[in-house]
Amino acid sequence: MRFSKQMLGHEGKRNMLFKFFDLVRLYVYPALLVIFFFGLTIFIHEFGHYLMARRRRMIVERFFIGFGPRIFSWKSSGIEYGVAWLPFGGYVMLPQMGPMEAFEGKTEKPTTEIPAARPLDKILVSVAGPFMNLVLAFVIATVLWRIGMPAANHSTVIGWIEPNSHEELAGLRAGDRIIQINGKEVSKWTDIATGVALSLEPNVNVVAMRGDERIECNLETTYEKEFGIKMTGLYPPGRPVAVRTRPGSPADRAGIQSRDEFLAIESVPVFSRAQLIELISKRADKLTHVKLLRDGKVVELTVTPVAAPEEKVARIGVELTEQIVKPGPKPWEQFSDVLDMLGNSVYAVAHHKQTGVTVKSFAGPVGILGGWWGEFASGGMRRGLWLAVVLNINLAIFNLLPLPVLDGGHIVFALIEAVIRKPVNARFVHVVTTGFAAVLIGFMLYITFNDVQKFLPHRSPALSVTSTNEPAATTTP
Repeated sequence: MRFSKQMLGHEGKRNMLFKFFDLVRLYVYPALLVIFFFGLTIFIHEFGHYLMARRRRMIVERFFIGFGPRIFSWKSSGIEYGVAWLPFGGYVMLPQMGPMEAFEGKTEKPTTEIPAARPLDKILVSVAGPFMNLVLAFVIATVLWRIGMPAANHSTVIGWIEPNSHEELAGLRAGDRIIQINGKEVSKWTDIATGVALSLEPNVNVVAMRGDERIECNLETTYEKEFGIKMTGLYPPGRPVAVRTRPGSPADRAGIQSRDEFLAIESVPVFSRAQLIELISKRADKLTHVKLLRDGKVVELTVTPVAAPEEKVARIGVELTEQIVKPGPKPWEQFSDVLDMLGNSVYAVAHHKQTGVTVKSFAGPVGILGGWWGEFASGGMRRGLWLAVVLNINLAIFNLLPLPVLDGGHIVFALIEAVIRKPVNARFVHVVTTGFAAVLIGFMLYITFNDVQKFLPHRSPALSVTSTNEPAATTTP
């Protein structure tokens, strides 16, 4: 009896240790990655302004990440550096650029002590921030090109279709290669998701190939309120790959190893994680034949899935990621994809009555951070890095819009100053800038309110900037 209690005690401690590490890996680690890359995105933007201002010998009073009350700050060489509570961005206080009290607070220097800056200096400082975001995006895109991207980014082959779904009844099957959506050719899965989301009709026309057979059908779309876009029940490809097995699990006892690729379950070809999970879930306590690809060789073994007491589906205890294609898309191809996404978003909002895409479909700081966490947590480092590329490019373009309070607004005022050969009326600049600042703050609060609603318990805990119907990358069947 004493031995049994000892064994149970050791087993309980080991299980608690595994749960702790799972908590860190699934929640804390992704959150730390989000904080790091979000901070890096804001810092690199403001550092561009700061560096150019110093090179142009302009007055720099503050360099802050965040807005509002300070969390902490310090002074060095007459410049205050710090971090503030509101994670809506950051700022470098440059009193020569124009009045920005709404975001940055009042300058400590009397107006009479602030020399005028040349229009060229203002333009260069304004452009430097967005330029640095593009540089960071290019660096991350280069890393993704070298380490590869998920297979779904390179293919239009259907990975899985839910049994008895409208898509299956329409004649489509896993393994079919989609070649057109609404008459437009597609070359990767994001093209398919975009074509569905931008459809001006409730149905989409799909053309697919099954070998030499051409299949054409009309699929009914569903409007996903959480994401604010249209979707279908088609899942992307990418054979699931084992990351690790839980000690003592059926997968561990069967001999499944890290980096094994799942080829088939009971002779049924496996095209995606979702399909594998579906096949395993129905085989509780049944001896199941599994075909794997290990180091280029086919391996066959058997495993018996078990259903956990608190769950109704069977699992084998293996964590999955997605098949990676190396090299990934070239950096300029990734930039092109992001620009296409941005253009499609504008198109979708312009035709919101048909597409269902409205301002509510977009994410603010809360939604972006939550979605970013979801990408790192469920999709791994590659998906998180890809979203970093998307956000940095979008941030650069957004800041160059010719609106007061944004970098583009400073450029417009500087160009006007260069044309009329005198500074724009300070009172006018102050009124316009303050007005637009109020509008921008109100818009951010509205978007944040929508973001918070999306995170309420009745909704999914993770958001995605661009949904592809792709299942989680580290699912455990």
